Amino acid sequence: MSSYSYRRGSIFWALTLIGVGAIFLYQNFNPNIHAWQIIAKFWPILIIFWGFSKLIDYVQAQSHPEAAAPPLFSSSEVILLILILVFGTMVSKIVLHSNWAGWHWNDDEFGNMFNNSYSYTATLTQPANPQPHLVVVDRRGDVEVRAADHSDIEAVVKETIRADSDDAAKKMSDRLKFSIVEQAGHYIFQSNLDSLPNSGSDVRLDITLRAPITASTEITSEHGDIRIDGLKGDQNLTASHGDVHVANVEGLVRIHKSGGDTEVRQVKGNVELDGHGQDVQVANVSGTVTVNGEYPGSVEFQDIGQTLRFTSTRTDMTAQKLSGRLSMEVGSLDASGLDGPFEISTKAKDISLEGFKHALKINDTTGDINLRAAVAPTHPISVESKKGDIELTLPAGSSFQIDATSHHGEVDTDFTGPGLKVTREGETPSITGTYGKGGPLIHLVTEYGTIHLSRQGTPASESGGRKMQTSLQPLAPAATPAVGMSSRPLAALEH
Repeated sequence: MSSYSYRRGSIFWALTLIGVGAIFLYQNFNPNIHAWQIIAKFWPILIIFWGFSKLIDYVQAQSHPEAAAPPLFSSSEVILLILILVFGTMVSKIVLHSNWAGWHWNDDEFGNMFNNSYSYTATLTQPANPQPHLVVVDRRGDVEVRAADHSDIEAVVKETIRADSDDAAKKMSDRLKFSIVEQAGHYIFQSNLDSLPNSGSDVRLDITLRAPITASTEITSEHGDIRIDGLKGDQNLTASHGDVHVANVEGLVRIHKSGGDTEVRQVKGNVELDGHGQDVQVANVSGTVTVNGEYPGSVEFQDIGQTLRFTSTRTDMTAQKLSGRLSMEVGSLDASGLDGPFEISTKAKDISLEGFKHALKINDTTGDINLRAAVAPTHPISVESKKGDIELTLPAGSSFQIDATSHHGEVDTDFTGPGLKVTREGETPSITGTYGKGGPLIHLVTEYGTIHLSRQGTPASESGGRKMQTSLQPLAPAATPAVGMSSRPLAALEH
């Protein structure tokens, strides 16, 4: 008689306890980590753990055919699964949707989620000098600063208080005090929020300021958005868990992010962005734009007057004078209207440049590279890719020197002439020599990819016909190697 028995679900609860405990332990060592946000985002792993435990049950049943296999789901497990789905969905909506019910949630506020929300409004005015410097620190709430045609600083504060009754919320509102204090030319927005019960964690303050157009700012919002519009002064902005929107500013815009989106438009001056977040949009900037950090969302630049510099763990890019648009995502980069030099070192990106006019230097590990010049090249072009195709399209009247090599790949060109030498056989096909009257050097290198030097205006049928004729050569009676064919490893076909 078999003594084997199942202990179902033990591995599920073990993995769950280990995972949740590790998250909260990590938060103790790193206060910037928010455990509830991690749980809200990754709670479906619980279901994966459960499925893993079911898989263990199946393997154990196969190893012990003499024992009766347990049912797939018991009635209590069905109820538990429904509760996990409902609870996980609710936590995700509350914690991750930061504007849900007008509230930005964090761990301290999570316990107040079942209280009612009450709103009140307070206003205050402070005379200011001709070039005021505003300082605002808001732990919970949005901060908005707009230009005004008067010399005073006007503030409208919307209080959102969570309490179990209207009377309790009104008492909390009566205890709240606001002021704008001048200190050595700085106008500091102050409140007594920290002196309230629970250090004011039940209160959200949305602050709207109207300031003289010449105002500069120093704004910090820990859980909320920041908006700046129409000011002629330097803007220093820090947003930990919120979006930043800046428009119509004359002066330096410096932004530090720890999450959320960033949008900057119509700036007469320089823009500096560092930290990490999601989407980034920067457009119509007369000066330089410097972005340093991790932004896994959509990153877009448009009409940058001077230098654009982007640095992350995967990409180091510099572009001079972008009159068009450049957009990046995790696996791609597309640009048009590059009027100045462009240089990039990146990993695993497909790169497409349309209408470039100056020098290029591209280094990519894996990805196809498609380049189309707006004018005949007058500056060097250097492209290196370990795994990927390179296609360079030049105007018909171009003159250049070329050194193009595809290790274990293929080469093809629409340009022909006595100064060009095309070698298609062997392990390192190449295109070398001079076309036209000479000119800048074009250096192209790829591993396990095809290099195609294309000429603008060449009919597709002509280029395609050449390739088709080459591919049919092995069918001829003579058993000679086909031109353009090579013994590329199968790894080359993966990209």
